[in-house]
Amino acid sequence: MILKKNTLNIVEILRTMVAIFCSLLMVFAIILLVSEQPLYALKDFLIGPLTSVRRMGNVIEAMTPLIFTGLSVTMLYRAGLFNLAMEGAFFIGAVAATAGALLFDLPPVINLITAMIFAMVAGGIVTLIPAILKVKCHANELVTSLMLNYVCLYLGLYIITAFFYDPQMNSNYSYMFADSMVLPKLFSKTRINTGTIIAFVTVIIVWLILNKTSFGYKVTLVGKNDTMAKYSGIAAGSMIIGSQALGGVIAGLGGSVELFGMYQRFQYQGLPGYGWDGVLIAIVARYQAKYVPLAALFLAYLRIGADIMSRNTDIPFEIVKIIQAIMIVLISAQAILSKYRQKLVVKEAKELEEIRG
Repeated sequence: MILKKNTLNIVEILRTMVAIFCSLLMVFAIILLVSEQPLYALKDFLIGPLTSVRRMGNVIEAMTPLIFTGLSVTMLYRAGLFNLAMEGAFFIGAVAATAGALLFDLPPVINLITAMIFAMVAGGIVTLIPAILKVKCHANELVTSLMLNYVCLYLGLYIITAFFYDPQMNSNYSYMFADSMVLPKLFSKTRINTGTIIAFVTVIIVWLILNKTSFGYKVTLVGKNDTMAKYSGIAAGSMIIGSQALGGVIAGLGGSVELFGMYQRFQYQGLPGYGWDGVLIAIVARYQAKYVPLAALFLAYLRIGADIMSRNTDIPFEIVKIIQAIMIVLISAQAILSKYRQKLVVKEAKELEEIRG
């Protein structure tokens, strides 16, 4: 069983790499066809993010919030629910962090931690609502979570406007945070901050929870076969609620880290989109927490490269959207490497049979 599991994991990784390679190949073909400077555009796209410290810093900065939402989706989907409230949880986490930063006058580190705890609790509550409706009322979590995102958006904007709005600003921005509420920078000439460290620590924690605890095992079992889980004596409803709340906590933490790491005040005018990006990250990572940072780094690199290319050539930034769409289609295609997978499984089965014989 261990050998079979390793074989299937290798095949899944290969399938993902093939999908990424094919999507990039298609985009390169599009660039060659439509651009008047195709080689220059490709150079900016592929090498541009590595040409300066600032640009490399931009990649890490863009990667950090994606790690949080990718982990959030991984946790939310582990129980078999299509809960899409991570976008609202990320946004309302930033709102709650703003409240925690501006309402209290505590010692610097304690105030920062308190604001982050506010964000985590708020994010957990958001994703908890569709889970409770699913378990108690059998409501479709896909519908309830999608609608909940807009509730979070307008509720959050109302809170900022009604209680924390800075009248000196032309937009719905909050008051400035104190200098102590900013996450320390790690490198000069970049905005890379300790939020990146928090993100990697969160990766380790989520991996341990999902792979080394009874809770993670039970949640996985519920997600794969809730009927079997119930017959095994597992409280499926409690596992679902717990996993969904934890996923929201991660997203809320991501909202606070992005807020305190990159901005000096709340300045979102709409949903930032990191939650939706988290779905793509989780898909590319095959819903494995240990692969989430790599998937986030890949997408962040593509976006920074596309941004550099769009500013220097005639290719628009939207090219990265094409890559994302093609990747999702190809990764979801079960036919890719299906014959190769079957050959590996058959070969391994024969080897195990010979060993036992």
